[in-house]
Amino acid sequence: MTGPAERELNRLGLFYAVVIRAVVAALCSLVSWATTTPRDFLLATLVVLAFNAWNVFFAVRMLRRQASWLLVADLLVITGVCLAQVWTAAPEMRADPVSWVLVATSIIVVAYQFHSSVLVGAVAALVILAAYLTGGVLAKLQDWTLVVPIGSWMAIEAVLARGLYILVRRGGRAADREFERGEQVRRESAVATARRTDEREYLAALHDTASATLLMVGAGVASRQETWLSEQAARDLEVIQGHTDPADGEVDLVPMLRHVVEHVPVRIEWHLQESVTLPAVVAVALCRGAREALTNVVRHAGVDVAEVSVVRTAAGVVQVWIRDRGKGFDLAEISGHGYGVTGSLVERMARLGGQAVVTSAPGRGTEVMLEWPDALA
Repeated sequence: MTGPAERELNRLGLFYAVVIRAVVAALCSLVSWATTTPRDFLLATLVVLAFNAWNVFFAVRMLRRQASWLLVADLLVITGVCLAQVWTAAPEMRADPVSWVLVATSIIVVAYQFHSSVLVGAVAALVILAAYLTGGVLAKLQDWTLVVPIGSWMAIEAVLARGLYILVRRGGRAADREFERGEQVRRESAVATARRTDEREYLAALHDTASATLLMVGAGVASRQETWLSEQAARDLEVIQGHTDPADGEVDLVPMLRHVVEHVPVRIEWHLQESVTLPAVVAVALCRGAREALTNVVRHAGVDVAEVSVVRTAAGVVQVWIRDRGKGFDLAEISGHGYGVTGSLVERMARLGGQAVVTSAPGRGTEVMLEWPDALA
């Protein structure tokens, strides 16, 4: 199976072979016809005109679609032109054995190596060589001792042209192999990146759900058996198993946000709009981010109340704000690794084309803003 580079080289080889053949044959035959006096001017004129007309027809048909009958007909035409040297050759050819027929047939032999198979190219070279040698002898331009060396050069040209074509085609195949290897590396890299993204999403979901609930228990938020705790654990399990998140479409963020954070053990002051419709994947990310921020309020802020606001700006940007008036913290002391503020909030929102901004200072509380889409983009 040929690759794109080899196919393009084959296409270019065919194009230049038939076009250059037609141009060279036309130039050498018409210049010779105009500057010399052939043995039979009328027949020579007919041969030159018919030959050039055929070359144009051949080039057009070959560029559209190559057919076996076309190559057979072409060899018959070229054979006829070679044998017609008895009419087209000028008397002065006895002193100068290089005729327009030799130039035309030489370029045709070379062209065949670039648009035909090895077998067809070899057969064409032998047929054209035999026809040229026979036509030269019949025209009595010179004897065999002079015709053979000149005509035999066509065989060498055919071999050299075929060798060049093989080298060019091998280069195309090598380029295709390198391209395929590059594509394979890119595919493997894309798969690895997707796998890492899925892993980070799963770990982030684990952090937002079961890990957050267990940390609250470990921090003493629930010192005894609580109904909300068992319900939250059941919801966490469903999230980890992927049974709760809407797969696609659009959802209303407001009731979804209320449902996700209603069992967080902190009193929430709501500032909501009536309805905010978003793509499901974005709504899930905003809800999980809000729950993560509220969990941090429970664990670290030292207060039992937080404010949650949902705003849609005039530009259509949706913002979810989580504020508390607790202890606050120094952002410079927070690690940039893991699945807390950076992993669950900043990194997750960035992957969706949004952003998360955390503002805090010791003694001044904390403010988390989740935004989609990124108003700065």
